[in-house]
Amino acid sequence: MRKILCFVGELNVDFQTQLTKKLSDIMTKNDCEIHFIANFDTNVANALYGEIERKIFTIPDLNVYDGIITCPDTFAIPGMDTEIANYLAENAKCPVVSLRVPDERFYSITLGDYDAVCEITRHFVVEHKKERVCFMTGRMELEDAHRRLAAYKNTMEELGIEVTEGMVFYGDYWREKGDEAVDWFIKKNDKLPQAIICSNDYMAISVCNASAKRGLKIPEDICVSGLDDIDEAQYHIPPITSIRASVSKISQAAFDVFKDVWNNIPHEKNVVLPLDIQYRNSCGCKKDIDFHSFQKLYDQKELYLSALNFSPYLGLDFESAESFDELVTCVHMRLTNKSYGHPDDFGTLYFCLCDESGKNSSEFEKTVTCTENMYLRAIVSSKGINSYNVRFNKGEIVPMEYRKHSYPMYVFSLHCKEFFYGYMAVQNKDISKIKNLIKPLHFALGNALEKIRIFSENKMVQALREQSYVDELTGIPNRRSMERFIRKLYERLQHTEQQFCIMSLDLDGLKYINDTFGHLEGDIAIKTAAKILDAAKPEYSMAARTGGDEFIVLFASDDTEDAENYIKEITARVEKTNKEWDKPYKLSVSAGYEYCNRNDEMLLCMHKADIKMYENKKAKKKNRTN
Repeated sequence: MRKILCFVGELNVDFQTQLTKKLSDIMTKNDCEIHFIANFDTNVANALYGEIERKIFTIPDLNVYDGIITCPDTFAIPGMDTEIANYLAENAKCPVVSLRVPDERFYSITLGDYDAVCEITRHFVVEHKKERVCFMTGRMELEDAHRRLAAYKNTMEELGIEVTEGMVFYGDYWREKGDEAVDWFIKKNDKLPQAIICSNDYMAISVCNASAKRGLKIPEDICVSGLDDIDEAQYHIPPITSIRASVSKISQAAFDVFKDVWNNIPHEKNVVLPLDIQYRNSCGCKKDIDFHSFQKLYDQKELYLSALNFSPYLGLDFESAESFDELVTCVHMRLTNKSYGHPDDFGTLYFCLCDESGKNSSEFEKTVTCTENMYLRAIVSSKGINSYNVRFNKGEIVPMEYRKHSYPMYVFSLHCKEFFYGYMAVQNKDISKIKNLIKPLHFALGNALEKIRIFSENKMVQALREQSYVDELTGIPNRRSMERFIRKLYERLQHTEQQFCIMSLDLDGLKYINDTFGHLEGDIAIKTAAKILDAAKPEYSMAARTGGDEFIVLFASDDTEDAENYIKEITARVEKTNKEWDKPYKLSVSAGYEYCNRNDEMLLCMHKADIKMYENKKAKKKNRTN
C-alpha cells in the first residue's frame, strides 16, 4: 500500500475540509493510505505559540512516504508556507505536489484564475456596463494574489479604463477586512464603486455585509464577486457570483501526478486547471434562489451553534485534570456525552507523547520539536479508553497494529507556548462533522498539558493542591475532592448500567451544642460525626464534609438496601459513641439519599437527597417534641 502525506492549514475552513475529504476518497479508492499534517493560526499575543505550531512539519518521517502534497495558501502563520516548501525541497525524496501555488522545485496543480478574473472583469464592464470596478486583493506574499491583481489591471487596461490607487484595496483572504475595504473604496473615490471584485469568497461576503451595514444594497448599489465558490457564498443573500475550482479535479490531478511518477511516465511540472464562473445575484445576473437548498445552510448553522455551545466546556473540563490519565478521561467524557452530534463523529483519537526517558510518566520535559521516538499513551473512541505505554518510531505516526488502515489520519500537534508535548492523531471518515471543534479541542489540550507539566514540576504546589482536597477540621475529603470523585465515578458508570448513591447527611442540634457548650464542643461533634461516616462507608466510596455540619457520601450501588444498611451502620456507631463518651449532649445524624444513573441530572439527584435528609431531620424533631 502506497503512503501519501499532505500538509494543510486551517482545517476548519470549507475548502480545506472538502479537499481533505476528496483526497481521502481518491487515495482510498486507489489503495493508498493518506496522512494529513494539520496546523492552525495562533492569533495570540504570545508569539511562542506560533513558533511551535509551525514546527508540526517535523513530526512525519518524509522517507516513509511515496508522495507528498503541500497546500501553501492554507497556512495562516506568516512564513510557514515558505518554511515547509524549503524543508520539503531539502529532505523529500518522493514526488511533491504543490496545490494552487506554483513552485518550480515541485509538481504544481494551479488554477486558471488569471483567465477567470479577466472574464469576470469583462463581465462587469461589458455585460453590466460598469466602469467603476474596484478590486480587493489576497495576501500579496502569495503568487496567486499577484496573478489575480494583474488579471484585473490588464483587463481594465484592455477595456480602456484607468485603475487608480483608490480602486485597489489590499486584503488578506480572510473575513476581517470588509469594513476597512468598503470605507477605503468610498473615501478614495469621488463616486461610489459600481462593482467590487474580491480575490476570494470570504472577502466577498465580508464586503457584502459591510455594505449592508452602510445602507448599500447588493447588487443595486454595488455589485460584488468572489472566488472559490464555497458553500457559504452559494447560500448568502444575495448569492455570490464566484469562480469555482473543483476539489475533485484538484485531488484527481494530484493523484495522477503520483501515478505517472510511480510508473515512470513523464508528467508536466505545472498542471493548470480551468475554472468555471458561477453567475449569481450579487453581480446583477438575476437568478432564481433555490430555497430548498437552504436546508444545508440551516444544518451548517446548527453545527456552528452546537460547536459554539460545546467549546467553552472543553477548558472547564480539562482544568480539573491533574495527570495525563485524568485528562484523557475528561476528553472521553466530553466527546461522548452527546452534547455535540453523535459520539462516533469524533472517530478514534490517538494520543502520542514525546519520549521522556528517565522521567516519571506524569512529568513532561521541555521539548521544542517532536522526538525521534514517541509513546502511544491512549486511544479514545466512543467505545471507551485504552491506555498504553507503547514506544515507537515517529515515522509510523501511530503504531501499525493499533490503527485502522482504511481511514485517513489527521495529525495535530499538542503544545503550549514553547513546550511541545506530542501530537493527537485522529482517524475519521468525515472530518467535516467536527471541523468546528478541532481547533478549540487542539488548543484546550495543549493548555491542559501545560498545567499538568507545571504542577508535576513544582512538587510544593502539588503538595499544597493535594492538601486543598482535605477538610482542615475533620481530615476527611472536602467539597472540591467530592466533585473530583463524582467526575471519576460518573465516567466509570458511562460504561456500565450501574447506579450510584448520593447520600446527604447533616448533624442534628449543632446550634444547640455551640450555643450551650461552646464552639469547641461543636467542632468535636463535627469531627466525631466525620470519623463515623468515613469509617462506616462502603468500599470504593467517599465521605466528604461539604460545609458546616453538612456531609455527602457517594458510592456505586444498584441496591437500595446498601443505602439503608449504611444508615443503620452509622446509627449504630452513633449510639455506641453516645454510650461511651462523657458528653452532656447526644450525637445525632440525619440522612437522605437518592440513586442516580448515567442519564440522570447530577444536581437534581443531590437536591432530592437534600430534601429527603431534611424530611428525616424534621421527623426527628417532631418525635422529640411529642
